[in-house]
Amino acid sequence: MSTYILPFWKKIGTSSSIIAKRVSEKLNLPTSHTGTLDPMAEGVVKIIVGEDSKNKENYISTNKTYQFKFLFGISTDTHDALGMIDRISESSSIDEEKLKIELNNFLGSYKQQYPNFSSKKINGRSLWEYERQNFPVPEVFIEGEVIKIISSKLKVITKDKLLSKIFEQINLIHGNFRQKDITISYQKADLPNQFTFLEVEIEMTRGLYVRGLARDLGVRINMPCIILDLVRTKDGETGIQDCLNPEDYFQEEILKNQNFLFPDFKKL
Repeated sequence: MSTYILPFWKKIGTSSSIIAKRVSEKLNLPTSHTGTLDPMAEGVVKIIVGEDSKNKENYISTNKTYQFKFLFGISTDTHDALGMIDRISESSSIDEEKLKIELNNFLGSYKQQYPNFSSKKINGRSLWEYERQNFPVPEVFIEGEVIKIISSKLKVITKDKLLSKIFEQINLIHGNFRQKDITISYQKADLPNQFTFLEVEIEMTRGLYVRGLARDLGVRINMPCIILDLVRTKDGETGIQDCLNPEDYFQEEILKNQNFLFPDFKKL
């Protein structure tokens, strides 16, 4: 039994793991994947198919490239829009020069604490399970590298447009991710009328969390910050042009079950 890679373009709402599982079921072969993408993220996911899928360390050393927005003025417990708001700034006005300096300071070696809501397993339990079950969350760190900041551009968005975008994306998420409570927290929050965001494209080594980058940047500039519109545009040299569309690949299965590609986390 040989080993090969099937690249897919993951969309908001599904997961890297469920795509790997469905490929395994379809082909009756073992599978794994080269990197988890958050529920609110989309982009390249490479599925390892075959006998070497259990040795995925041989396949996951490639750099990842992401396009996303740093949104300033609020923070959440997940460091992205799919989280409970825990801090709001009266203004999201940014000192652009200071922001550029602090962003460039991430270049090179970077020690990052895993976000509390992440899939990193400690003693057989993911960090998000510790958080959701109100257990003390272990502090775990990873060392990586921010290879290069390809582009960055500062822009402004109104509160109404921002909330409309966030609610639209939350409605695409299946499973129990506290969607109702999160939506209510946005609706009740005393938010400023406009927000500043920074469109960014960054290349990083494997394992680093873009959400962790938002948390750490917010600390450095003393401004709450989350991630919005996260897209993994490349895994190594694999980009969107190389990817299969899950809806096409699993067309017959989806016709029988429209929830075929959606994970179901009922236990929490």
